[in-house]
Amino acid sequence: MQERGKESFWDRKAETFPRYEPGDDTYEAGMLARIRESGVDFRGRTVLDVGSGSGMYTLRLAREAERVTAVDISGEMLRFLREDAEKLGLGNIEYVHSTWDDFQSDETFDVVFCSMTPAIESEESRRKLLGFAHGWTVFMGFAGVMDSDVLNPVFGKYGVSPRIFNNGPEMREWLEQQGIPCQSRLVEGQWVEERTLEESIKACTASLIPYSVTPDRAFLEEHLQKFRTGEDVYVERTDYKIELLLWKSPKGA
Repeated sequence: MQERGKESFWDRKAETFPRYEPGDDTYEAGMLARIRESGVDFRGRTVLDVGSGSGMYTLRLAREAERVTAVDISGEMLRFLREDAEKLGLGNIEYVHSTWDDFQSDETFDVVFCSMTPAIESEESRRKLLGFAHGWTVFMGFAGVMDSDVLNPVFGKYGVSPRIFNNGPEMREWLEQQGIPCQSRLVEGQWVEERTLEESIKACTASLIPYSVTPDRAFLEEHLQKFRTGEDVYVERTDYKIELLLWKSPKGA
């Protein structure tokens, strides 16, 4: 997919993408707790958030950090992030609308943070990531499991074999080849997402864009009734396995 196509895809995904939720019992809060337990301290630090998306982590990081630089290919994702930051009164976020390949800065950061971003998968992109870190790097990637009870039958209907993301183990293996020691932790669970019917249809449609498939709306409406739990409430459950990687820059902190 070309860069313009990728941006359009993520702009479409932004319409139904999860946004920041307050509280200590969310998925993001739990992952950050694990990260802190492993020795990463965000307090008073500069943070580069690569592939920030709608800011589910960015906003939490900004509450602790001195400053967060949020980079994302999607202008819509950054718009939602800015909206939520303004509601929370957070003014220490820099918003950078850019691909990872095009991102430039003369600065290095205390913490480089990457959560589930497909932008970091090539040799060049990984080396670029290392270059911006003078302290900790936090990397979260899929470990071969992302099974949605809503989407799997839709993929089957249209003969789509969805890409299996394994960027967590792939990054760990690459770090080992570079002689960079890292902490590794597997995290398994299930995401539960509630949407309206219209949001659910948009989410299914956006997920088929990379496969050049435009689904039939009547089919989606009928299919989604299996997941209706209330008045215009449709629930998607996605099983996941994520590898959390933490390492310190060889440059030292």
